[in-house]
Amino acid sequence: MGLLKRCSCIPILAVGLTVGMVSTAHAQSAEEQLWDASMAGDTLAVGQALAEGADVNALDTRRNPNGRRALNWAAWYNNVSVIEQLLAAGAEIDGVNNTGFSALHHAAEAGSPDAARMLIARGADPNLTNFAGRAPIQTARANGHDELVEILSEASDPE
Repeated sequence: MGLLKRCSCIPILAVGLTVGMVSTAHAQSAEEQLWDASMAGDTLAVGQALAEGADVNALDTRRNPNGRRALNWAAWYNNVSVIEQLLAAGAEIDGVNNTGFSALHHAAEAGSPDAARMLIARGADPNLTNFAGRAPIQTARANGHDELVEILSEASDPE
């Protein structure tokens, strides 16, 4: 009887392990797919995430509490095709994160000249200040991105 009791517990244990593994699985939301695709420059995946209903202006706080929108990620990684795609889908060109950084601030911080040029050409405000009172040109200068300083100085009001 003791042996039979032990054997009857094994299937229950196996079922418990299987259920536990399934319950911890995490499918990416459409927004997570959008953010990751924007970082990677994957226009097909961006399109798919948008088709699945991703909020183009949702704030990604997975990596830090300041957050970034898909447009900010694309600007950081200099992914101009994705920037164009996100703007066409209704991304707020001057939308900011929790510290007031716009996509243009992130392009300036990362040293992404093509992204900065595109954002400016599409109407991004080069004089928009973050919550610390810094415009994108000041962010570019603080990070040693001379090419960005030049691009932004041509587009900005005199300091």
